Amino acid sequence: MLLHGIHPPITTPFYPEGNIYFKKLEQNVEHYSKTPVAGIVVLGSTGEAILLSDDERRDVLKIAVEAASPNKVMIAGTGIESASETLRLTEHAASLGYDIAMVRTPHYYKAQMKPGNMLAFYRFVADRSPLPVMIYNFPQATGYDIPAELVIELAEHSNLIGVKESSGDVEKVRRMVEGTRHIKRSATVSETFDAITPRMLKTANQQSGELVSVGALAGTASSAAGTTPRPATPSSSHSQPEADPELRGRFARSKYRLLRQLLTEGKTKGSIIEFYLGTLQQNAFLFNLNLPVL
Repeated sequence: MLLHGIHPPITTPFYPEGNIYFKKLEQNVEHYSKTPVAGIVVLGSTGEAILLSDDERRDVLKIAVEAASPNKVMIAGTGIESASETLRLTEHAASLGYDIAMVRTPHYYKAQMKPGNMLAFYRFVADRSPLPVMIYNFPQATGYDIPAELVIELAEHSNLIGVKESSGDVEKVRRMVEGTRHIKRSATVSETFDAITPRMLKTANQQSGELVSVGALAGTASSAAGTTPRPATPSSSHSQPEADPELRGRFARSKYRLLRQLLTEGKTKGSIIEFYLGTLQQNAFLFNLNLPVL
């Protein structure tokens, strides 16, 4: 899953007597979905997740994802003190269609928050989670600050894709970036480098209209327009034949030129996202980007 851009943590609206105002939650998510943000974080600290009952958390997750636009990356806050309860809420979020689980650090028994125990907690969740996991560190609220060295070690896990670092320690962020620069992840994106969500694919399959493959655009796909979007194995060839002129006409000229330029110039230095020509997907309208873990 492409984790790039702005993902605002939304509030959980309440009535004056303390019950959740679900209609307002729905309206807020619909409003955010019309903005250029890349995604939405539900049940973060701003959403007061720690003050909600289990049933309320599940209801909030359901209402929010149903109101969200299919093209928004949906991040569910699923962290609870217990690893098994964290996993249960994560599995529920996955069943609703969320894309990423944001798991805050357990913190209540601070004397037990030793590196080995924290590694065990996140590995237990990441090993079993149906969603990619993001570490959430907010020491101002929890009183526990996960060390940079621990994040770097956890970054080796294939199902841990990033960290929401809210400590405000810029030097710590620099150490984490440097320590994880060698780690790459593969993320499926659209031809305009936007994230692809399962909800987006489901909507695309249900709607009429043609989808033109990136492989066909680059002249490498054996199928023409109308290809059903599906993952495919990366191309083993690094050569790029000339595009099919007939299919080229289906795209705006500027978009086509930008896509070809990014695919043929190799990786982009100085950027969080590095582009690799060899990851072009054939016979699908999707292709992959190799992403360093932050």
